[in-house]
Amino acid sequence: MKEKLLGDKIRDARKQAGLTQWQLANKIFVSESYIALIENNKRNPSTDVLSKIAEALGMTTDHMLCDTVSRSADSFALDFCNLVKNRSPEEIETALQLIRKYFECLDELN
Repeated sequence: MKEKLLGDKIRDARKQAGLTQWQLANKIFVSESYIALIENNKRNPSTDVLSKIAEALGMTTDHMLCDTVSRSADSFALDFCNLVKNRSPEEIETALQLIRKYFECLDELN
């Protein structure tokens, strides 16, 4: 299987985070066209910009560069936010209760 290029990984992560190129660019104070160049593998971001992109997407730079599975807590929080988007407060509360019970069970096992 062909390894993904950095720009492809960034594009996929941005889309998974539910952000447009414009939104990501504004979060890290660069131009939208620069994000497009990076995602189209026409430019490589500096280490500073890569770090800002990773942080904005709730990821780590090692994940983007090396395909490691480490994720930041913000990344998981972002996933949860995307899951509950457009859900009712009652549905969100039920999901939180399930998560709490799950962790209580884990704690009891330990």
